Amino acid sequence: MTFIDKYSLISLAPSVAVIAGVIVITFFGVRFLKKEMAKDAEAAARKG
Repeated sequence: MTFIDKYSLISLAPSVAVIAGVIVITFFGVRFLKKEMAKDAEAAARKG
């Protein structure tokens, strides 16, 4: 039986929250790195 009751949800909810947090942080981290790499490339192009 795959019925989810409140006792199994108590241990499932934090796990799902951690996984969601990791996905969100990774998404924003990749966006941040792309922006920073573009800035560095632009600065390098202007410099040389």
